[in-house]
Amino acid sequence: MREIGVKKHSWLSNPLDWVHIDRMILLAVMVLLIPLFFGSVLALCLVFTPNWLHPRTALFLLAVYAGYAVALALFIAAAFRRRKTNERWSLFENFIIASYVIVVFLQAWLSGTHFTGGMLLMMIGVYMTSALADIRKIFRAHIAVAVLFVAVCFAEGSGRLQYAPLFAKPPIHPDGSSTPVWFAVQIAQITALLVLTRIGLMATQRWVERENLFREMSTIDGLTRLTNRRSFIERSETEFARASRVPVTGISCVMIDIDHFKKINDTLGHPAGDTVLIQVSALLLREARQYDEVARYGGEEFAILMPETSLDDSVKIAERLRERIAEHAIDVDGKKIHVTASFGVASFPAAGIHTIGDLLKVADEALYKAKYGGRNRVVATRKKIRAHKAPAKKRTRKR
Repeated sequence: MREIGVKKHSWLSNPLDWVHIDRMILLAVMVLLIPLFFGSVLALCLVFTPNWLHPRTALFLLAVYAGYAVALALFIAAAFRRRKTNERWSLFENFIIASYVIVVFLQAWLSGTHFTGGMLLMMIGVYMTSALADIRKIFRAHIAVAVLFVAVCFAEGSGRLQYAPLFAKPPIHPDGSSTPVWFAVQIAQITALLVLTRIGLMATQRWVERENLFREMSTIDGLTRLTNRRSFIERSETEFARASRVPVTGISCVMIDIDHFKKINDTLGHPAGDTVLIQVSALLLREARQYDEVARYGGEEFAILMPETSLDDSVKIAERLRERIAEHAIDVDGKKIHVTASFGVASFPAAGIHTIGDLLKVADEALYKAKYGGRNRVVATRKKIRAHKAPAKKRTRKR
C-alpha cells in the first residue's frame, strides 16, 4: 500500500526524527563500512602475504565481502527511489540485520576470532542499530549468532570443523607473540571499530538528547519552566503517602492565583501576560525552599507542595511569597507594572482530608475564599481532627 510522499529533512538533522526508510538508508551506509574495510584488508594480505592464507578460502571470503557490498549498494539505491512514496521498508531492515550477522559469523569462523573480534563486531552492530532499527530483531539476531559461535567452538574442539581455515599457518609465533602481519590487521580492525563506535555514539547521543527532551516536555511547563500539573500531582501522591505513614510533621499545599490576570492580557496583550507568568514563576521558585515542589497548575494558577510542613509554617511562607510578589516590579516592554496574588493554604493531617485529592481541593477552596474575600491575601483552612472518644464502660451492680 502506497503512502503519501516522505517528509523532507536535512541529512544532518537528528536521525531519530527521520522516517523508517531513511533510518535504514543511514544504517546500511554504516554497515557498508564492514565489507569495504575488511575486504580491503583481506585483498592486501592476499597481495603482500599470500603464503599466510589459504587462497581458495580467502577468495571465497573476498567474494562474500564483494557480494555483500554490492547487495547493500543496490538496496540503498532502491531505497532512495522507494522513499518517494513509502515511509517504511521492512525487507530492507531484515536484510541489513540478517546479512550483517551472516557476514560477521563467516568472518569470525574463518579467521578463528569467534569470541574476540566476532563478538566485538556483533556488540558494535547491536550498539549501532539499537537506536535506529527494531530492537527485537536485533536481539534475536545477536542470540542466534552467539549460539552459532558456541556450536562452532564445540565442533572445532571435537575435530569436526577446522579451526581458522582462512590461515595456511597460524598468524602467531610459537612463543605466543603476534606476527607483524596479524598485528597490523588487528590494529586496522581496532581503527575500523573505533570509527563504527564513534558513529554509534553519535546516534546514541542523539537518542539520549531526544529522550531527555521528551522527558522534560512531559514534566516541565514549557513557558514557566516549572513542574507541570501532571508531574506535580505524581510527586504529591508520593509525598502524601509518606506523610500518611508518618503523620508527625504533616504536609501542606499552597494554591496561588495571580489577581486580575485577564485584565493584564486584555489591556497589555498576551506577550505581557506571558512575561508576568515567567517572572512570577521565577520568583516563586527562588523564594521556595529546596525540597518544595513548585508547579504551574493551570493558566495563571500555581501550586506549591511543602513536605514536612505544618499549617502555621506554610501560612508564614505563603505570606512571605505574597509580599514578594506585590513588591516585585515586572518589566513589560520598558514599562514597570506590579501584580498581586491570592493564596489558599491547607495541611494534612486534618479532618476530611484522606487523599492528596482532598488536600488539593481544600487548598483550592481556601484560594477561592481569598479571591472573593478581597484578593492579595492568604487564607488557610483550619480543620481540626476530631478525637474519637472511647465508649464509656457500662457499670454493673455488684451483687
